[in-house]
Formats: sequence, structure tokens, C-alpha cells
Amino acid sequence: MLVAMGQRSTTVESILEAARSAIAERGPGKLTLSAVAGAAGISRPTLYRWFPTKDDLLAAITAYEEERFDIGLQEVVDAHRTPKRRLDAALRYLMNYLDESMMPDPIGVDPEYALKSIAASLVPHIEILSRLLGDALLEVPAVQAGVLTPEEASELFLRMAYSHYLIPHADSEALLSMMRDFAGISRRAARLMAG
Repeated sequence: MLVAMGQRSTTVESILEAARSAIAERGPGKLTLSAVAGAAGISRPTLYRWFPTKDDLLAAITAYEEERFDIGLQEVVDAHRTPKRRLDAALRYLMNYLDESMMPDPIGVDPEYALKSIAASLVPHIEILSRLLGDALLEVPAVQAGVLTPEEASELFLRMAYSHYLIPHADSEALLSMMRDFAGISRRAARLMAG
């Protein structure tokens, strides 16, 4: 039903953004299609044309989030030539993406939905991260030593980033620094890459 992000109609984009905001404020259990239509500035029949049921809308939001993650990660990875720079940019993206896409209290509004959403996104995000980083994951010391596969390293990076939202770290930059340490990116190299 959804088309590529660049080709998606502004109506669908408005609906998905309105639904994301409503879920963040009240949780999916209290999400109504009427409220989403009102927040998106469209009529209910227009909303029903795109998303006949609440389940259709929730499924579209999941697909939309995966698409946003994929496109954003592709952009940051493509902006860097060296594997270490691509890896560092991807780690920063993981932190920024979650900071920007998750609302202030993602767990508190509806813990069951939040945990299911995070769990459901893990496998697609591992595949996307592994595919887009490719040889950059070979820079991770545990991968070089043959202790982890690139996919396992991707999973660990994602789980570290996800943990920040379950048990927030007081300083997301400190968590990013720990992720860089695990990735074999020295603090000095990270400063040079950022500058």
C-alpha cells in the first residue's frame, strides 16, 4: 500500500505523522481514526481511503518507521568514504534516530506497545544496519577476532542504543562513546572524524 517515501503523498505523510504523535501522547490503545483525521487536517473518509482500519494504520506506521530508519542510515553512510567513518556515523545515527523518533517517555505511555514495537524493529534494523555498513563492520575488533559476525555486532550496537530508551543513560554522548570503544574507534579518532 505504501510507496517509496519520496513518492508518498503528503496526505499519507500527514496521516502517519499525526498518528505517531497521537500514539506518543496517549498510546495506541486510545488511538482513534477520527482523532488522527482531525490532527492530519483531513476528513474521515479520506483517512479510511488510505487506512480502512486501525490495524492497517498501525502496520503502516511500523513500515514508515523502518523506511525512515533505512533512508536516514543510507544517507549518513553514503556521506563517508572510509569504513571507520561510516561506522562512526552509523553509531551516531543510531543515537540520534532514536532520540528524534522516540518521544520523551516511550515506555511510560504504553509499555506493552513500546516493547513490542522495539522488539519487532530489531530484526529489520539488524538487516539494514548490516547491509548498509558492509565492510565497515569488519573494523569492529570482536569481528576481526572472529568472536562475532558482522550481524551479531550490528545486533549488539542496536541493543545498546535501544537500552538507552529502556533505562535512559544520563548522557547519551557517554553511551555513544562506549559504543565507539566497542567498535574500536578511539576517542581521539572520533574527535577527528567529528571535526
